[in-house]
Amino acid sequence: MKIRTNLNSRTVPTRIAIGNAILDELEKKEFTSIKVTDVIKIAGVSRMSFYRYYENLYDALCDYLDIIVNGYMIEGGELNEPDVFMRLEHIEFSLNYFDRYSRYFLILNRHGLYTVLIDAVNEYMMKNILPQKKLHMYELYAYAGGLLNSFLKWEEGGKRESAHNVALMIYRLYNHSRAEELIVHEEPETF
Repeated sequence: MKIRTNLNSRTVPTRIAIGNAILDELEKKEFTSIKVTDVIKIAGVSRMSFYRYYENLYDALCDYLDIIVNGYMIEGGELNEPDVFMRLEHIEFSLNYFDRYSRYFLILNRHGLYTVLIDAVNEYMMKNILPQKKLHMYELYAYAGGLLNSFLKWEEGGKRESAHNVALMIYRLYNHSRAEELIVHEEPETF
């Protein structure tokens, strides 16, 4: 996979438009049926612009996720602190941040493109978290997969629980001692 990752203000809008155009097409058809011609027409970009950044549509989907993750890293701030990514506040931030892009996550998952998502999450953990933390890579894989799967199920279920309580459930797996005192009790839904 060859992706040109020049994240500057001139290229990002074009790349986001391409990513959104692919999502629009995925709402109507299978990934293998999507043509670059349709994507560039919807995105309002030239074929040359598309191929300046990507070799194929799969690369464009991966790049769109890279843009999302780059924003996460910027907004998440203090990720260089030893354990910030496993703190309750940061787990809740993660759920709320990725909720902004739920359309992307849900469409890819619905089309069997979960590997795009999990590969990006794993790569993020290995490149950005593993070198700075005193954790084993398998702990990070378990955390990353658990966070992604919990997020997807939360979104698919219509976000019936608050982001805080979902974050708390994830937090409990890694920080048993303080979890009970932080629970926000919600009224159960009645149908």
